[in-house]
Amino acid sequence: MQKYIKQYLDYLRIEKVLSERTIEIYTRDLSEFVKFIKKSSFNKLARAHIREFLCFLAEKNNQPITRRRKLTSLKNFFQFLESENLIKNNPVKNIAMPKVKEKEPSYLTEAELKKLIGIIKKDKSKHQKRNELIVTIFIETGIRISELVNLDVCDIDAKSKTIIVKRKGGQKQSIPINAKLARKIKQAYKNKEMDEPLFFSSFKKRITLKLAGITKPNISVHSIRHSFCSRLLEKGVNLKTIQILAGHKNISTTERYLHIDKSRLRKEVRLAEIN
Repeated sequence: MQKYIKQYLDYLRIEKVLSERTIEIYTRDLSEFVKFIKKSSFNKLARAHIREFLCFLAEKNNQPITRRRKLTSLKNFFQFLESENLIKNNPVKNIAMPKVKEKEPSYLTEAELKKLIGIIKKDKSKHQKRNELIVTIFIETGIRISELVNLDVCDIDAKSKTIIVKRKGGQKQSIPINAKLARKIKQAYKNKEMDEPLFFSSFKKRITLKLAGITKPNISVHSIRHSFCSRLLEKGVNLKTIQILAGHKNISTTERYLHIDKSRLRKEVRLAEIN
C-alpha cells in the first residue's frame, strides 16, 4: 500500500508539479484512510469500505466540506492507480460527493481596505515597510498567499510593470501591475540578488501570512483576494478579464467568488425598465 502511495505522491510532485503544501494534504488524507481500512491490498477494497470511511469521518465531526475534500483525495488517488493498471476495480467510482452548502466569501470594501493600509502605516515595527508592501500587493493584484511567498526578485520586471506569478499546478503567468506599485517593489529588492526571494522573514526564510502581520480578526488573504475581484466587477471590468487576472482556470470559479450586493442588483435591474 505504502509503495502505491509513494508512487502517487511522486507523480503529484514530478508530473503534476503540485505544491508541497498540497502534497502534504494528500499524504495526510491517504494515511488516515489506510489507517482506517487496515487492509493489505487496495484490490480487496469495495465501495462499502469507502462508505464506512465516510461514516467514520462524519462521526468524528468532520464537516461536509472536509469529507468532500478527503473523498476527492481518494478519487484522484484511485483514478491514478486505475490508469496505471495497479488495481482491477476502482472502489471510489460512482461514490457521490457530500453536499456542501456554499458560503459567500467574505470581502472588504474599498474603505475597509484603506483602513487596513492605514493601520499598517501606523505600525512602529522595523518591518512596517515590508508589511505595507505585502498587503498592497495582495490588494492590488489579488494573488494568493502561496503565489506571494514564492515570488523571487527575478519574477519582477519594474520596467515593463509586470510580475511573474507561479499559479496552481506550477504554471507561470505574467500579470500587470500599476506604475506606483512597480516603483515600491523595485525599492524593496534594490539590494538583493536576482535568485533571492522577494520577501524574507526576520529569520531569512520566506515570509508567511502570520509574519506579514495580517492577524487581525476576520481578515485573511482570501478576503483581500475576493475584494480584488469584487472591486474590479464594481468598476465595470468584464468577467473574462477578472478570470485572467485572478488566475482562475474556469470562469465559473470567478462567478462563484464575486459578490454583487443588493443595491447593485437593484441598480442594474432598472436597465430592464421600458421608458
